[in-house]
Amino acid sequence: MNHRPHFLLLLAAVLTLVACREDEPAEADIGHAYFPVNIGHWVEYHVDSIRQHSDNNTAPDTVVYSFDIREELVEQLTDNEGRPVQRILRTTRDGNGNWIPKDVWWQAREQVRGERTEENMRRVKLYFPPRTGTRWNTNARNTDDAFEIGYTSVDQPYSVNGLNFENTVTVEGTYPPNPFITRNYRERWAKGVGLIEHEVDSINDQHSLGYNRFYVRYTITAYGDQ
Repeated sequence: MNHRPHFLLLLAAVLTLVACREDEPAEADIGHAYFPVNIGHWVEYHVDSIRQHSDNNTAPDTVVYSFDIREELVEQLTDNEGRPVQRILRTTRDGNGNWIPKDVWWQAREQVRGERTEENMRRVKLYFPPRTGTRWNTNARNTDDAFEIGYTSVDQPYSVNGLNFENTVTVEGTYPPNPFITRNYRERWAKGVGLIEHEVDSINDQHSLGYNRFYVRYTITAYGDQ
């Protein structure tokens, strides 16, 4: 019996199947790697903070803080909207260099946005896919006044504290023009790492009635996975 025709037909079918698969478009990268959700992922930051306050045009009292923060994804749960969410355990170093619990935050990554609950305030941190010029209201999920932020750079290399990141996005926002309030916001996120820098400078200057300023900057110092 001649099996050659059957073999040729089988070979043609296999080649056709392979060709079809090669022609199928690859799954699009929409930037989810900028917002990791894997349990055990952690990032450590050095934090510098300034608080200033004065009344009636007096010189402001100034308090400066510097400390370290570690954020780790420690558990995945389902929230009351049926979404998978991750619990973020935040710890800080004590005087002996040991990490001690500080508080718990939450995060959720949906198809089109990454959201974090910080100090019980839900904020939309990233929008997918990242594109320069895309803007959104970070307070869309809470009761605060709208504050628009957006991408000013996408997929750019960046280095800080001896750490090199091949792909980062920068998110920035500025409070609308106001004679009393100034607020500048900037965050940088890296693929496979998450948030690597956070900076907010918020000033409420009521002139003769008082002056308040809050400044905080987080800068990554280490990261990894358990």
